[in-house]
Amino acid sequence: MNKRYDPAQVTHPLDVARSAAFVGGGSAIPGLVTGALYGTLRTQTSTLFAIFSGAQCFGIGSTFCMARTALLNQTGLLNWWNITRGAPMHIRNDLNPSLSDQVRASTIAGAFTGFSLGLLFRGPRNVIPGTLMFTLFGWSGQHGYNYLDKRNSQGIQKQAQLKADGELKPKESLLERFAKSKWSPMSVLTDEQYEEMLQEKLLSVEAEIAIIDERIQGIKTQAMEAEAKRKLEEQQKQAQGAK
Repeated sequence: MNKRYDPAQVTHPLDVARSAAFVGGGSAIPGLVTGALYGTLRTQTSTLFAIFSGAQCFGIGSTFCMARTALLNQTGLLNWWNITRGAPMHIRNDLNPSLSDQVRASTIAGAFTGFSLGLLFRGPRNVIPGTLMFTLFGWSGQHGYNYLDKRNSQGIQKQAQLKADGELKPKESLLERFAKSKWSPMSVLTDEQYEEMLQEKLLSVEAEIAIIDERIQGIKTQAMEAEAKRKLEEQQKQAQGAK
C-alpha cells in the first residue's frame, strides 16, 4: 500500500515493527557485551555465546516493545485494519493512555514476552517460570518508571514555581555536590568566601611585610649605633694621641 495515513488516526504495523527493532537493537548491545565477557571466561566458544546472548536480548527487547506498543495503540491498529478492508474508522481513545493503561500494557507485554521467548529459547518447561518472571518485570518496571516520572514532574513544577517567585537557586553540578561532601578533599567557595580568603591572605602578607620592615629598621639602627660608636672611639683615640 502506497497511501499515507494520518498518524493521529492510524497506527501502521510497520511503525510498530520499526520501533520494536530499534529497541531490540539497543537491547542486543549489552547482551553481546555480557555474553562475550562471560563466554570468554567460562566457555570455549565465546563468539557463539555472545551471538546467542545478543539474540536473546534482541528478542526480549523487540518482543516486549512490539507487544506493549500494540496494546497502547489498539484503536490505531484497528483503524489501519479497517482502512485496508474499506471499513469506517473508529474514534481514537488510546492517544493519552492513563497510568493504569500503561501498567496493564507493560504487564501483559511482559507476560507475552516471557511465554513466547521461554518456549522458543528454553523449551516448554520454562514457559510458566518465564511468564511469571517477565510479568513481574513488566509490572514492577512500569510502576518504577511512573514513580520516577511523577517525581521528576513534581521537581520541574517546584522549580518553575520557585523561579516565578524569584527564589530559585542555581542548580549545583555533580562536581560541586561532591566537593561539598565531608569525604571530599576539595571544597567549593562562593565569591564572598573567596574574597574573604584573599583578604585574610593579604592581611597576613601585610603583617609579614611589617615585621620585615621592623627588622630592617632594627638592623639600620644597629648599624648607625655601631658607626657612631666607631667614630666616637676614633675621636677618643685622636684626642689621646694629641695629648
